[in-house]
Amino acid sequence: MSDLPGATPATHFVMVLIGPDHPGLLEQVSRSVMEAGCNLEESRMSVLAGFCCINLSVSGNWKTLGKLEGQLGRLETETGLSLIARRAQPEEGTPPVMAYSVDVVALDQVGIVHALAGFFTSRGVNIRDLHSRVFRAQQTGTRMFAANMVIDIPAEQHLASLRGDFLDFCDELNLDGVLDPIKG
Repeated sequence: MSDLPGATPATHFVMVLIGPDHPGLLEQVSRSVMEAGCNLEESRMSVLAGFCCINLSVSGNWKTLGKLEGQLGRLETETGLSLIARRAQPEEGTPPVMAYSVDVVALDQVGIVHALAGFFTSRGVNIRDLHSRVFRAQQTGTRMFAANMVIDIPAEQHLASLRGDFLDFCDELNLDGVLDPIKG
């Protein structure tokens, strides 16, 4: 995982860990980051079907990232998690975007996430974050689907047209959907 010769040294690691869930995993992973002298900048953790999935963005200098890199094999062994780590640069010079939140609720059916991804991709909109789940409605026990997305809309995109197209799309698929700017 070394940097390319002549390139600016990477200042971040992006790490993905997955394995059987048990208490203490996040503590072990975050301790390794801290002991290497790195900073945990972003993280996501969830348990899906009994598997713990952890995504991290870690920053440091060449020395602290090297120290963390040297500990990754031991971390895999101690936690029982499979680990992928890549050096990265922080995002710079990206085109201006507007962050929006998308919330969708519907009767559960096959292909909703795919349809949502296709809708936004066809319009040049990047999906930055997605959380979806299936649950049972309280009163009826009917299987329901819910999704929350954070999307990055290119600054030149015409928002009224996108919003109108999104509402039409939701009507066609019988989805209750909301598209709102993220404040702050």
